[in-house]
Amino acid sequence: MNIDTSNLTRKTAFVMGYNIFAAIFGYITLFFVMRLIGTTAWGILGAATGLVGILTIFADFGLSGTHVKKISEGEYLEEKLGTYAALKLLYGCIFVLFSFLIIFVISHLLGFKFENRYLEMATYIIILYFFLVSLATIFKTTLRAHMLTTKAIMPDFVRVSVQNIILIGSSVWWVYHQEVPKEWIGVLYAYGYLISVFAQILVLFFYVKDFKFKRPSLKIAKEYVLFSLPLGFFGIVGLIQSYTDRAMLQFFWSYDEVGAYFGVQKIVMFVMTFAVAINFVLYPAQSYHFSWKDRERFVNVTKSAERYISLLILPLIGFGIVFAPEILNIWNARLVSYALTMRILLLYAFLYVLNSPYASQLVSAGLPKENLKAGFAQAGANVVLNAIFIPTSILGISLLGLKSVGAALATFISYFVGFTFTRYKVYKRLGVTFNTRVLIHIMAIIVSSLIMFLINSYVYNFVRFYELGVAFIIMVSIYGSILIGIKELKISEIKGIAKKFLPGLF
Repeated sequence: MNIDTSNLTRKTAFVMGYNIFAAIFGYITLFFVMRLIGTTAWGILGAATGLVGILTIFADFGLSGTHVKKISEGEYLEEKLGTYAALKLLYGCIFVLFSFLIIFVISHLLGFKFENRYLEMATYIIILYFFLVSLATIFKTTLRAHMLTTKAIMPDFVRVSVQNIILIGSSVWWVYHQEVPKEWIGVLYAYGYLISVFAQILVLFFYVKDFKFKRPSLKIAKEYVLFSLPLGFFGIVGLIQSYTDRAMLQFFWSYDEVGAYFGVQKIVMFVMTFAVAINFVLYPAQSYHFSWKDRERFVNVTKSAERYISLLILPLIGFGIVFAPEILNIWNARLVSYALTMRILLLYAFLYVLNSPYASQLVSAGLPKENLKAGFAQAGANVVLNAIFIPTSILGISLLGLKSVGAALATFISYFVGFTFTRYKVYKRLGVTFNTRVLIHIMAIIVSSLIMFLINSYVYNFVRFYELGVAFIIMVSIYGSILIGIKELKISEIKGIAKKFLPGLF
């Protein structure tokens, strides 16, 4: 089978287009949620997804990454499709059963009750939501493995649109029915998530109806399970990183604290979508080049991805750090006190995105166990640090009680451990070093950020959203001028990238 790995820039641009659309729509939705209701309803949703999200490892356990790898190798494609679908359905059912069992044990045997019935209702709805997400992944991953990027992403536009429309509608509805508890709106948010994934599956089914799924093969199933085990254990790391902080904030504090922290996470998450966009097309390409022993392209495609990621996201990181209070104030004045949390999470986001091409490179080279080793160190550090930083005490032992700041610190420090380990393993096993040009980008953004900080502090305070837009343009101009001045970036290169991303304008 020949997979089309050409025109990766155009495909990445399409995925980025979706991510930008989702981020902007998500920010608009968050504005309605925070302005109209505050952190309560959002906290119900955040706590429910945090509690259940950790268990979603049982719904996949590395199968999707394995499927992309196996499809890139060719042969027996229809049997692989059928086997993958069967395994995903099986794993999804295990996830649902295990989730209900965990809730029963914690609630009825250990005596730890839900904070209220609204959180309990939202949690059960989110279990079903994640189950349907797992089924949707069958179709989406199959399209992705064949590099059918547009068809794989288009259903996400539908899901995000439906989801955000329901969240906005629920928030506006509450304004005219304030006799309804705010917590109930959190339950409606959970229903919005559930309905949106139904819509996504309908569109995905239309796109994959011509694919043939043959009867599952026991031999292929064994291959999938064995290869996916290291990926599955590594997936635990991502889930711990994504959900442990929210789960602990709910357990030791309240869903209002979760709501504020989850809101800041949502704002920062836009930066991390760059990793999703790049890896969506980069991982299949890496697997293809490695399978055909094309080391030069295998290395170059990774280093190029790292360079462009760094160029694109550093202005967002620097701007977010400098203007964190002003940015948070746009959504809700209460969030301004979480500026430090946002700054720490932005640093974590930078490491996460910058490391993503190398993490996928290890997997595409058939070395998922190396990611697993890094992941175990990272996951262990994350749990321990969250337990130290978030609560005021555990079993009578006094702890730091830093709430959301503690959760952000635990996330950043633990990921730095995994980041360092992964880069070391990439160098040791594959002989690939990092792209040193990233250091130039970091220097440029530090200078740009310092200039903007001084301007904002002593010349003109950028407060309104349109003023922040002007400030961002100024900062990007300074950043770009520095890079052009030291010849790290050329005007012709900017035009070339723009031509690929926006072909109709050039």
